[in-house]
Amino acid sequence: MDRRYRISVGRAGEFFVAYRLQLANFEVVHVDSSCDLHVTLPSRRLLRLEVKTALAVTKYGSYRFNKGGSDSDFYAMVALPEKKLRIFHISEMTAKSTLTFRPTDFTQQAEDDDIAKLTSLE
Repeated sequence: MDRRYRISVGRAGEFFVAYRLQLANFEVVHVDSSCDLHVTLPSRRLLRLEVKTALAVTKYGSYRFNKGGSDSDFYAMVALPEKKLRIFHISEMTAKSTLTFRPTDFTQQAEDDDIAKLTSLE
């Protein structure tokens, strides 16, 4: 896959996450540094968010995400075909480099619950 294409897909995921979080009344800023997004919680706490985007299901029936080397607080996994995201704290990211999720992991309820977790942080 062409590098420019991968960057475009990644950017699409970043802006998708920003859109969803802004709908939930978070202040979101796109950055090009050690993470992808800075998210300001209602309590004014700032979180660093790394976004990983998948464009298609693998031949094994799951979405595959490369974790990368971010020093963010949270990861957002975006399944573009599902038009859904999941958000995980760094402590939940047990895999060293590659994470896989089934399409059934990307539901509206799961997305809503993950965003609600962010809302409850102080």
